[in-house]
Amino acid sequence: MNWLYFSEDMGWKLAAFLLIVSIRYTNADCTCYEPGNYTGRSAPISNSFDNSDFSSCYTPCSYVAYSGDDTRRWGGLTINWGSVEDNSGVLQIFDGAGITGNPLIQVSAGTNVISGSTKSLVKSSQPRITIKYTQMGTGANVYYGVIKATPGLQASTPPITTIAPTTNT
Repeated sequence: MNWLYFSEDMGWKLAAFLLIVSIRYTNADCTCYEPGNYTGRSAPISNSFDNSDFSSCYTPCSYVAYSGDDTRRWGGLTINWGSVEDNSGVLQIFDGAGITGNPLIQVSAGTNVISGSTKSLVKSSQPRITIKYTQMGTGANVYYGVIKATPGLQASTPPITTIAPTTNT
């Protein structure tokens, strides 16, 4: 009889433990690393985190980064994956303030982008980019990186046309 009581007690404890663990790994308290628009010379890229203990989460995130200067463009991307619990994770960077068209670059979970590599040399054509992270599963991936705003293409200006003077003979 004591053994049966012990088993029921253990079952209750196991159920309570599983409930706590499932609540712990829910997505309810997660915050994007950069929750809004960002202005600066380098834009941080990192996983979302749990507000209570700063552990990594799996919340999809996106934000617009502005270089702060219309003559600066984005490039020099570096990404490091600390751990990958979900292979469906994808980081995308779009040219401009919006998620339209094809991304400038797409980096899959686990693919590091090292400074000086081909993927690192991606360049935006605008001073604003949109950085977006999504994944299909619920494993908490850990990643961090940066993309930098550097002097580059000048903002286009319309050419100034002058009318040639006319002379009478």
